[in-house]
Amino acid sequence: MVTAPRAVPHGPHALRLALLDALTAGAGLGYLAHQYREALVANLAAIGLALLFAFVLGYAIRAAARVLRRANRRVDAIFAEELRKPSPRPR
Repeated sequence: MVTAPRAVPHGPHALRLALLDALTAGAGLGYLAHQYREALVANLAAIGLALLFAFVLGYAIRAAARVLRRANRRVDAIFAEELRKPSPRPR
């Protein structure tokens, strides 16, 4: 089985960076919610449906990526098996 290199660095630096990203995103969303409070309250149903759609879309993309990864592993296994067989025509 071939494993791809990880794009995420190991160690405590990765955790610190993830926490800093979450803090920055939370502060930005909090600022926007404070600025556009009336618009959020007036359009709560539309915002909820948009968030639900975004979560469903994310789940569908994740499921599709898993299916494609599984199919890729099967194709790799078939190629590896075929390459191990001797050639039917000697050269």
